[in-house]
Amino acid sequence: MADRAAPFPPGSFLASLDDASRTSLVDAGRGMSLPDGSSLLFEGDDSGRMIVILAGSVRVFSTAANGREVLVTLAGPGEILGEMSALDGVPHSASATTVGDTEVVMVPGHAFRALMASNAALATGVALRLTRELRRMMHQRVDLEAFDVPTRLARILVDRAGEAEPHDDGAIELPISQYELAEVCGASREAVTKALGTFRSRGWVRTGRRSITVLDVEALRARAS
Repeated sequence: MADRAAPFPPGSFLASLDDASRTSLVDAGRGMSLPDGSSLLFEGDDSGRMIVILAGSVRVFSTAANGREVLVTLAGPGEILGEMSALDGVPHSASATTVGDTEVVMVPGHAFRALMASNAALATGVALRLTRELRRMMHQRVDLEAFDVPTRLARILVDRAGEAEPHDDGAIELPISQYELAEVCGASREAVTKALGTFRSRGWVRTGRRSITVLDVEALRARAS
């Protein structure tokens, strides 16, 4: 298992907690090391648990009425999943599967609720996280109307890069395909591919089979403004 006391990416949920709260949350569950493609949560299922990600990435997606999978987000080290269902008992609104080798902690819902009731710092942290996610969704909705595809793409890449751990050379690899990026952008795959080609020619990103590597966050941030 990953070092539970190791630094987590700035802006991640676990990084926002004090050491005592972080330890209490992680120790409340059972650690698991999982391979690529492992299912963690199922949409519509009432698992009664929430997930803490220690290492690796998790793909969160919802299934539309026509059977098409729609990417919701990619969650990395230091993030949590399933906290809303663990709190209100409503079935999960999305499914989650691992991307590559991933280490997580499964926290039973009753243990999570007990911690929320007894630890004000943790409860505040969860409230702030939910507020952040709500604002992100609102911003994405506004972006669909206000910005062109390259600008929306740059904003999404900057946002995702801020939640990921950079390599030693500063590059940030995001385990997301161009098809999934198009879904998040609310644009056609062709439009996203064209925008990525421009970013790639300028040395801002590198594209792989199912990944986008951010090479110049500041250039993307300038393009996103």
